[in-house]
Amino acid sequence: MTAIAAPRIFELEPLGEYSLRESAAFIGAWHEAPADGDGTEGHLHLAFLTDGDWAPVGVCLTQSAPAVVQGSVFGDAPMDEVRRQTARILSLDVDGRSWPEVARRDPVVARLQTMFPGFRPVNWSNAFEAAAWCLISSRITMRQSQVVKERMCRELGASVDIHGHRLYCFPDPPALIQLSSFKGLFGRKVEYLNELGRAALAGAVDTEKLRSMPREESLTSLRRLKGIGEFGSQLVRLRALSAVDELPTAEPRLLSAVRAEYGLSREPDLKKLEEIAELRRPYRTWVAVCLRRTLSGGSGMMHSRAAG
Repeated sequence: MTAIAAPRIFELEPLGEYSLRESAAFIGAWHEAPADGDGTEGHLHLAFLTDGDWAPVGVCLTQSAPAVVQGSVFGDAPMDEVRRQTARILSLDVDGRSWPEVARRDPVVARLQTMFPGFRPVNWSNAFEAAAWCLISSRITMRQSQVVKERMCRELGASVDIHGHRLYCFPDPPALIQLSSFKGLFGRKVEYLNELGRAALAGAVDTEKLRSMPREESLTSLRRLKGIGEFGSQLVRLRALSAVDELPTAEPRLLSAVRAEYGLSREPDLKKLEEIAELRRPYRTWVAVCLRRTLSGGSGMMHSRAAG
């Protein structure tokens, strides 16, 4: 009889209020991973490529008590590496104990925290996948981008089974390097994705290395990737490197949200945006993501699947 391996389980202890249900809602409202079968009520299932060797891994997350999030690992990746990456994805590597203080300084933030209790931004699994999304989604609608990315995951990516719920990871760098064409990718997108795969294998899209750089240095490094401009470099930094206290300046829809929530007569210029954002320190990025959520179709940028 073949022995059944015991599940590998880790725990994350949030510093400050945190709701796994809010993370699930954030992901589910915008960009679920391709999946077959149904998830389990109260679980959040993630599927991603590991930072170290691009190995596909699945994680089943539950929260039975406010102060503890438990994760079960599906796949062969080292558990410590999966735990660290999961914490980064869920923004649980950030001390959120001062988050309520921002609400006391800014009534808009107070409303947002009431609207999304226990919320923290859910990040892309790594800078590589976030950069690929920038290339795929260029000059097409969000829905068209999602369709292309889903097909790529199903046809080119590895799959992970979590309790009978099969999720498909984004293709790894070698798969992008070998890509010669793909339905929905036009212009130089395939060429740029080929180059992104090569850059990833060369270590140029190492998420933790990019996180360790000063802001301008990491943005400059990201802009060296073919097809990634100002908007793309900011998106990767803010939504994959888990920047916490930076102000997005290249997201046009964010200005609409600021205008609506703060009752302004027109969209703010950069000076006004920076003035308003001063009250949100040290969580300016978190507030920006909350504001983006208030817009129709606005949520996160994540490759995973929310269940329940």
